[in-house]
Amino acid sequence: MFRFFFIMSLYYILSFQIRFSFSQNKETNKICDGDCDVQIGVVAKFIKILSFPSNIEKQLASNRASKWSSCMEAAAKSWRSGIYKIQLEKINITDLEVFCEEDVDFGGWIVVQRRQSGSVDFYRTWDDYKEGFGDVRGNYWIGLEKLYALTNSCEQELHIQMKTRQGEKYYAKYSEFLIGDESESYALKKLGIYNGTAGDSLKYHSGRKFSTYDRDNDNSADNCAKKFKGGWWFGGCYASHLNGVYGDDKVGINWLEIEIDESLAFVQMMIRPTQNCWRRIMLSNLHRASFR
Repeated sequence: MFRFFFIMSLYYILSFQIRFSFSQNKETNKICDGDCDVQIGVVAKFIKILSFPSNIEKQLASNRASKWSSCMEAAAKSWRSGIYKIQLEKINITDLEVFCEEDVDFGGWIVVQRRQSGSVDFYRTWDDYKEGFGDVRGNYWIGLEKLYALTNSCEQELHIQMKTRQGEKYYAKYSEFLIGDESESYALKKLGIYNGTAGDSLKYHSGRKFSTYDRDNDNSADNCAKKFKGGWWFGGCYASHLNGVYGDDKVGINWLEIEIDESLAFVQMMIRPTQNCWRRIMLSNLHRASFR
């Protein structure tokens, strides 16, 4: 039994590192150097802990008793896209169903927003955007409170997929993504370095508060959420708006750096822990195991 758990521990640690190393190499087109590997200190700690198998077994048993907190963990064994359950300790949610996307950029992504048809209305109240709505497999908004908990529990990166009606695909990726809590109107507090093919239409919204038609927090004389029929981090009003009316070219789903005069046909926003976040989690787990 111990051998099984020991192998699984190695599997999870190595799978996390492989995902991040391949993802970084893909973007930089550089040969992986020492910075792409698990730090020597982590390896040294792990080797030291191998001398105490009973401690490792106890730690793994403890980890199995608790639910995962991200798709990097939940889908690590299968690497298959689908619905998994995670916990959000920050807001006391122990059984949250999320869609883990494993087919994009080496996986590990939690889908926080998706638009693929007009079956779900995104012109909604503040409370709706706070709590979340839609179908986790289809048109979906995870909810601002959950998004706050996820982005504040550990650093997250953001990946946005977009597709036009003609089938042209684009993406925008940001090295960090952080929003505030409700007292801060879920403001977009941090947006990292941009990489992608869509152009950077989200930078304009950095620092902006979230707005809905019944909670106007924008910097415009107009109520942007009411005018453009959806909640977003409006300024005065937008350079991107991914929660507009599906299929409507006037108040639709827009990313202005993609210079088209029509609403986007598909959008998916996803987050996952950064590499620095996972290194800290791994060190913390190894440290706890070594003292049990």
